[in-house]
Amino acid sequence: MTYEPEKYVADILCAAGGRLVSRIRLQKIAYLLDQLGAESGFDYSYYHYGPYSRDLDSAILDAKAFHLVKEEYGYRKSDGARYSVFVHQATAKGHSCLKDDRLKDVTRRLASKNVTVLELAATAHWLAAVEKVSDWKSEIRRRKGSKTEEGRLDEATRLLAEVGLPPAVERAPHSPQS
Repeated sequence: MTYEPEKYVADILCAAGGRLVSRIRLQKIAYLLDQLGAESGFDYSYYHYGPYSRDLDSAILDAKAFHLVKEEYGYRKSDGARYSVFVHQATAKGHSCLKDDRLKDVTRRLASKNVTVLELAATAHWLAAVEKVSDWKSEIRRRKGSKTEEGRLDEATRLLAEVGLPPAVERAPHSPQS
C-alpha cells in the first residue's frame, strides 16, 4: 500500500462522520487507530496532551493543501479560546487507508467521546504499553491531575477495553451465588 498521510487524515474524518472538533481529538483518534493496526506510519512521542505526532500535524497541512479537508475555527463561550473544526471535503471520497470496517466503526465510536476521555485513554495506553509503567494509574493521575476525576479515567479505561487495547480494566471477581 502506498502511504499517503494526507489521505489518512481525510479517511479519519470521513469515518468520523465528516466532521471532527479539536486537533487533540484528531491526534488521539489517529494514535489509538494506529495501536489497533491502522498503520499510518506516523511516529508518536509523549507531549503535554499525551501521545502526539508531528507527522500527523504535517499531514493535516497537506490534506488542507490538497483540499481533502477544510479547517474552520470555533471559539469557546467560556473563555473565547479558539479551537479547530475539521471538515471532510467531497474530493476525498473513495479512498481508504483504514483497512477494515472495524477500524471505521472504532473511529465513529472514538469521535463521539469526550475529548478529555480520549486524551486519558491514549495516555493510559501510552503509559502501560509504550513506557511500560507498572502503576500507570498513579502516573496518569500525577500527569493529568483533575482531568482523571469525575469518572473520566474509568470511562477512558472502559473505552480501551471495548476496543481491545491495554491497559485492561480491572474487574471485580464474580462471587458464587448461594
